[in-house]
This record gives sequence, structure tokens and C-alpha cells, in this order.
Amino acid sequence: MSERTSLWSQPFGVQWRKAIVSLPRAVPNFSLHLLSPEGPQPKVFKIPSRGKHQIPVWVFIPAHPPKPVAVDSPQKVPVLIDFHGGGFIQGSCLEQAPFCAKMVRELDCIAISVDYRLGPVNRFPAALEDAEDVINAVLDPSKPGYRELRVAVNQSQEKVQRAALEFDKNRIAFSGFSSGGNIVLNMALSVSTSPGDPSKPWPCVIPQSFPWPIPLLLFYPALDTRQLPHERSRPPGLEAPKGFLQNLKLETELMPTYVTKEQAQHPRASPGLGDMEHGELHKQAKMLLVLPDLDTLTAYSGRWVDKVTAAGRRDDLSIENVKGVLHGWTQFPDAWLNDEQKRLKMQTFDRARDFVREAWTAQNGVASYGAEH
Repeated sequence: MSERTSLWSQPFGVQWRKAIVSLPRAVPNFSLHLLSPEGPQPKVFKIPSRGKHQIPVWVFIPAHPPKPVAVDSPQKVPVLIDFHGGGFIQGSCLEQAPFCAKMVRELDCIAISVDYRLGPVNRFPAALEDAEDVINAVLDPSKPGYRELRVAVNQSQEKVQRAALEFDKNRIAFSGFSSGGNIVLNMALSVSTSPGDPSKPWPCVIPQSFPWPIPLLLFYPALDTRQLPHERSRPPGLEAPKGFLQNLKLETELMPTYVTKEQAQHPRASPGLGDMEHGELHKQAKMLLVLPDLDTLTAYSGRWVDKVTAAGRRDDLSIENVKGVLHGWTQFPDAWLNDEQKRLKMQTFDRARDFVREAWTAQNGVASYGAEH
């Protein structure tokens, strides 16, 4: 469904801007021993997709997974599937490592961070297709990647694990930051028309019969792509970029290469436009929404909260309003943050951990959500 073009077929202005935003990907993976020294360190695999390409996934495996319930049985481990931010044009799994490693250490889960396709080489809905393919590789034996993912994980564990690791399909969760939050909400939605073929629906990748709570961690999500960053209203205290950053016009020039203005009207591109009152949101979705007050995306997220409330799903939504921090602050290296910002970052990650734990330990699918802080 998604289109693929060559970077060299793009205008020169797009080429050099893409080169700039891709520079962080040149940071070697061994830098994680400094950025995330507590570990675990990820193992990078590639799994097949519905198309011809391979999807890189960064897999974080717990040092001490739960013991098997019986001799020679696999060790069942819950799974967090994570999506980085970057406006669908930049970002990488590298910046997700501290968060994913913390979740793995403290939840005894496996975390899979997805290196989904980006613009301008790939176009909407490429990222969503990759996200669905990875979820299917966890949940659906009939889909590409199911066997390959398990073989890769267990081959990497041969020297340290006696029992095979198996994903606990009843305990899954999703985390996403900015554009990754867009992906996460999309994974819990069913929509009536596909972008490429209005006559076909695009159902939720998670079966409607799924019986257990599904935690969705939405960190400052980009729920509406109809406006580029420079077109959004700015909250008090957030100054517009000036000088060099303003003149770069990175997002202005690059973001439309992934999703056009016309495509942005579709609820798969802008999942905040979804019709919550007619069952588009999976009935088991339990959402944690993290909103920095110095963020141009927060105002639209507030309007989406009103839609969730009107649809009778407010009890399934918890909101963390965080004062004095910028969009993306949780993914900044600690060296860039002051003591208060670092404290708020850890507090927010702890809240996310507790939210997932509560969902995974809920009895009969019943838990207490809907708190606001």
C-alpha cells in the first residue's frame, strides 16, 4: 500500500535536510553503554514484512525472566512494543534505549523497539504497516516474522537460558513518543476506509476478541498531522525557533514528503480524528497520555480527550500534565536536562511502568484507570 521512492529522486533541498536529520543515526550502538549503562543492551534483528523489505527491531531481553511453570516449558514473558518519535522523517531506536531498558528491568518484560520506515524515501502509511507487521510477528503464527522473531530471540539466549523464551500474548503493551504516539493509537483503532482504497475497511490489528487490558503509553502524541509545527498555536512560555533553526525549515520541507496535506485528513494519518463514539477504539485499550505544557501538540490532545469523554471512555484514560518541560524532553540525554527536568522524566517513566504493571496484573480485565495528575 505504501509508496517508496529514491532519496536521490527528491529535490536537493529535501536531500540535504534529510542528511541533517539522519546524523544521529550515525552514533554507534556501543554508545548505549554510556547512555544506558544499567542495561539490558538491545539485540538488533531484522524480521520479514508483508512486502519485500526487512524491519529492524531492537529487542531488549530481561536478565532474569520469569521461571517456566513446568520443566522444559517455555518461559512466558510479557511484551512492550515501542515506537520512537521524529515526525515520520527522523528519530531512531537509539533514543528509546534508556526507556525500554528501564521497562525491561522493572517489569521483567521483553521490549521491542521498531525501526519503522521514514520519509522521504517511504510514504504514508509505511510506518503503520511496519508497526502492524511487528505486532503480528508477536501475536499471529500465520504472519511473516512470527517464527523468525522467536528464533532470533532464543538463539541470542542459548548461552544463558535453559528454557526457551516465549511471548506472553495475553500481556502486551505499546509505547510511543510524538509520531510514535500516533502509531500507538492507530494500533488500537479500526477505521471504515483504507487510505489507498476507500471501499475497504482497515480493522484494528489486535483481534476484537482480545480479552485483557492493553496499555497504550502516549507520550505527547502527534494525533493530528494536518498542521505542520510552524502552523500550530504556541502555548504561553514557548518561543518560536529563531535564527539558524528557523531557517533550516526541516519539518516544513520534510514532513510533507511522508504524509501530504490531503492524506493528513485521513484518520489513519491523524488518529485523533477517529470516530470514538462508534467503536473505533479497541474496547480493551487503556491509555496513559503524557502532556508537557510547553508543547504545540498539547492543545489538540486536549480536544481529543473531550472526544474520548464524549464516547464514554474517560475511565480508560489517565492524563499526566507535566509543567515546565518541552515536547520530547523524556528522550533528551540527561546531560541536556536540569535536575528538575530529570526528576520529572524519571517520575513520568515510573508512572508509565506502574500503569503497565497495573494492566498486566488486573484480575478479570478490571483495573482502576482514569486518574489525572
